[in-house]
Amino acid sequence: MNALYSALSVASLITTLSPAFAQFDPGAAPLGFHRTDHAMPTAPVRVMPPVDVPALMAQDEARIATGIKGPWRFGFDHATDMSMENSGVWSLLPNGDRVWQLGIECPGAYSINFEFHTYQVPEGAHVFVYNTAAEFFGPYTAATNGGHPSMGVGQLAGDRITIEYYEPAALAGMGALRIGQVTHAYRDVLGVTKGFNDSGACNNNVICPEGDPWRDQIRSVAMITAGGGLCTGQLINNCAQDSTPYFLTANHCVSGSVSNWVFRFRWESPNCSPSQNASTNKNVNGSTLLVTNAGSDVALLELNARPQTGWNTYYTGWDKSTTAATSVTAIHHPAGDIKKISFEEQPVTSQNYGGAQCWRVAAWDDGTTEGGSSGSGLWNQNGLLVGQLFGGQANCTTNINDYYGKFNVSYPFLEQWLGNCGNTLGGLDYISTGLTERTSSSNSFNIFPNPTAGAFTISWATGAQGATDITVLDPVGRAVRAERTTVGVERLALDLSDQADGLYLVEVRQGGERSVQRLVLQQ
Repeated sequence: MNALYSALSVASLITTLSPAFAQFDPGAAPLGFHRTDHAMPTAPVRVMPPVDVPALMAQDEARIATGIKGPWRFGFDHATDMSMENSGVWSLLPNGDRVWQLGIECPGAYSINFEFHTYQVPEGAHVFVYNTAAEFFGPYTAATNGGHPSMGVGQLAGDRITIEYYEPAALAGMGALRIGQVTHAYRDVLGVTKGFNDSGACNNNVICPEGDPWRDQIRSVAMITAGGGLCTGQLINNCAQDSTPYFLTANHCVSGSVSNWVFRFRWESPNCSPSQNASTNKNVNGSTLLVTNAGSDVALLELNARPQTGWNTYYTGWDKSTTAATSVTAIHHPAGDIKKISFEEQPVTSQNYGGAQCWRVAAWDDGTTEGGSSGSGLWNQNGLLVGQLFGGQANCTTNINDYYGKFNVSYPFLEQWLGNCGNTLGGLDYISTGLTERTSSSNSFNIFPNPTAGAFTISWATGAQGATDITVLDPVGRAVRAERTTVGVERLALDLSDQADGLYLVEVRQGGERSVQRLVLQQ
């Protein structure tokens, strides 16, 4: 489990429990939140050296001027060597269980992320990480990073965090943690002091109406945290269509080990305008590098775990033919911002850029790309991926010349994993059964009234054909209603009166096909 919570989300549980440890679930929240209940000392704090922010910003500007889009640097990486043996403090709990805690401070940082260069957590033990605002990640367990020996942890707001390891008495001495890198964020990538939409004003939030034809592809895209740098990439389907979590990004984003990267899915504003923050807890920790190719600036990874089915992610399809797209769409995280979408209605052209064979986008018609967009996909007019972003000049001021490594050039290097099944492959909408679902080109149902004040009806002209699954998704992709009908049902009544106003998506899955319509709730 990898989630960001506030202490308020567990307050109702805590207030029903006595201070006795035997009655408190140590996996519900960090024990450090109840230090006096367990007679635990204050965790000692290791303070990182200060960073020269103006000098770092100047370096960043010089790099951007060269046309390289990423990794977009937001933080300075401190090399460290902090372990259970040389740092922190152990506490023995009344029942014989143990807790190790260590505080880390980066003076003036907007947020802190870090890497466990040793991550050995036996089954039954767990790790929490929390900040002074009582927000926390965890519990991280033996399964969180797929059994790998190291693991990265994403950004927590503020300049101080605490790492807490809990082990039952029966597991004493079996765990080992070593923090080998701490990242001081000198840019506000979590929106602590800035508003969202910190990227160029010409960018479009993916929830906006222009994103409607691209709902599937949007769900494939994730932001990558690689130490103090950010890139973008996407889940990609393979010929076996077995939901293996292959992930495509740019070769130039790969510096050092990808085993400690953190992949944040579904970070999307729930409103078209103004931009708002969304959940940052849909994270996959770690990956394995399968192959890179500088000749098309591509990298293929396999994530340490599949994204959870409740995140409603998608494995994008692709086109490895040599035919130039007649129009293209890009989905990305520019400047570490919440997810955006860009459009070019003219054909792309073939051109060499930085030693790589690329598709050139001459000028974006709507939106742009920026640092942090590197590795993000380029989709053709058929919704199939044809490349990933290498670099270029484009931004909201000078919106010309972006270059995407050609997927057809990459494919001979990817074929070992993606397979051989023709020039094109559709996407995979992974659900609990792992089946492929085709997205219908026309809606097979009607919704009325729309907009609605709460109650609405779904209808089928000739009755539902076979068992039909209906899911209503809120603006950040969470399922708020789920129903199943049987053969011949002509209409289904639903009510969203208990939900907040906004845009919802109604998905209907029927006979291996998926149709989606927008629903506006205005109470």
